[in-house]
Amino acid sequence: MKTEPCEPMHALQLFEPDPNTLYTIEAAARLADVPRHTILVYYKHGLLCPVVDPECGAYFFDDTAIRLLRRIEYMRNVSGVNLAGIKMTLDLLNEVERLQSEVRFLRLGMHPPRELKSRPWRLL
Repeated sequence: MKTEPCEPMHALQLFEPDPNTLYTIEAAARLADVPRHTILVYYKHGLLCPVVDPECGAYFFDDTAIRLLRRIEYMRNVSGVNLAGIKMTLDLLNEVERLQSEVRFLRLGMHPPRELKSRPWRLL
C-alpha cells in the first residue's frame, strides 16, 4: 500500500506584493500590526520614510517600508532596543550593505554607481 505525505488543507501562503503597490498608512498599520500613531512616531524620528511626500496630504508606503516597519517593531519589542539604538543599527546595516556593494563592484573592476555612496534606508 502506497502512502502519500499528508499536506495541510490550509497551508499558509507567503504574500509577495507587487513592488509597485503603495499602501496608505492605515493599510501599513494593518499589515505590520502596528498602530498608526506608532508609524508617525517612527517617521518623526527618521526611522521610516513614506514613498509619497506627506505634505501632499497622505502617507503612502511601499513593500520595502512595510518590511522595515516590521524590522523596527521586532528590534523594539522583542530585542528591547530604543529608537536611538534602532536608528544607529539601521545606519550601520545600510553602511555594511553599501560597502558590500562597493566591494562587489571593485572585484569586477568597475566603479560603484553614485547611488550606492549615499542610499536611503532599505530593508535588507
